Amino acid sequence: MNVGEVNQNMAIPQRLPANGSDRFNYMVSYLSDCQLQMVLEMDGQVNQQRLLQAMEASTIAEPIIGCRFIKDPVRPYWERRSDLASSGWCSLQLLSESDSVEKAIQEWLSSPIDIDADAMVKIRILRTLTKDIICIKLNHLCSDGAGLIEYVHLLASLYSELAKNPRYVPQSNPEGRDQSRLFKEMGIPAGGMPEAPEPQGPTLPFMPGEPAKRRQAIRRIPREVWLELAHGFKQKGFTVNDVLLAAYMRALYQQMENVPAEQIKVMVTVNVRKFLPKGKADAIYNLSGVVHATMNQATGTFADKVKEVAEFMKNQRDNKEILHDAVNTFAFVENFEFDHTLKIIQDVRKQIVADGKSTPILSNFGMISTSQITFDDVKVAGAYIVSPAYYAPGLMLGVSTYQDCITLTISFFESNTDSGLIEKLLDTMIEEIKSYRV
Repeated sequence: MNVGEVNQNMAIPQRLPANGSDRFNYMVSYLSDCQLQMVLEMDGQVNQQRLLQAMEASTIAEPIIGCRFIKDPVRPYWERRSDLASSGWCSLQLLSESDSVEKAIQEWLSSPIDIDADAMVKIRILRTLTKDIICIKLNHLCSDGAGLIEYVHLLASLYSELAKNPRYVPQSNPEGRDQSRLFKEMGIPAGGMPEAPEPQGPTLPFMPGEPAKRRQAIRRIPREVWLELAHGFKQKGFTVNDVLLAAYMRALYQQMENVPAEQIKVMVTVNVRKFLPKGKADAIYNLSGVVHATMNQATGTFADKVKEVAEFMKNQRDNKEILHDAVNTFAFVENFEFDHTLKIIQDVRKQIVADGKSTPILSNFGMISTSQITFDDVKVAGAYIVSPAYYAPGLMLGVSTYQDCITLTISFFESNTDSGLIEKLLDTMIEEIKSYRV
């Protein structure tokens, strides 16, 4: 299958408009490295050529995957690219018995992307004698974490279809990124002003300077342990997010320096797809809102904090104002000349560094799949998402679950953030979550 020929035959537009959330995501590239990543631990080996075919097919199913973002100073847009086959966007690394698999994973996760020049998706197959580990990078410019999950499902389905029919060509979805139609269906009026940004809260100590040496700290709670814990939370009426947020806030408080408890804030991302009738968008893109949580007291037990957080989140869970503010923000950004919005975010970045404040983020990407993902006859035995690395003093905790194993990750830069501090933060969270018996 030649993607260039398919483009002509299916009349996929050479240019696609950049919507408000696309522009907003580009602004976020001044705050983070924009790398959304997933690690898939396979129970066997995939066919590299077929996986490459599936990647090519994904650029037909979701044309944005085959584009580059063009930074027009007034109105940016997406442009189809014809160089993906020669870009090295799908590579294979053979590992010997003496090679450290974990080291190879960490090296790939730490490798940078050029958000302007690289493909929207890049894949590295780490191959041992019997199994593959598929590591996927998705550029945050075109998608959020939920979109990454959708992309992996799309890739698996295309790979499986191509096993049955090597000439399979998926239906294209060039119109699916029209968010205004989506918001209209959800009954959200457009044209309002976004709310004023929340004041930034305190964050972990950091060293100013250029970001260098991207790293990620990863903690996983095994299936048996997590099933027992999650069952206990559910019995008490608590969600996973309630417990994660309580543990995150308490761990942050312990690692911060001379900060009153009532000042601890966390920005919790919300996947607003849940408000859609089918709970799923019709295209891969960014569709997230935020909730701001504040720690009221540091005294008492972890169980006390979970109850407090649960009460707060209960009032926020079905709050459609999250949607309204997201829509208004995207519309606001879309109505300005692009160069003007980039100047705004550059000034914000300078202010954050000068003040030394940046509200930590909790992003629970949720369940990667409710059932086992398969690439034809090869099963995904384990999977987790690695969140973007925010530039200090920014900080994001990313959480994902697959096959009842939960994974917590924080990506950061060693030149600005003490790795020991991040490791201790995650260890504290895990200890509190594991010790909690309802």
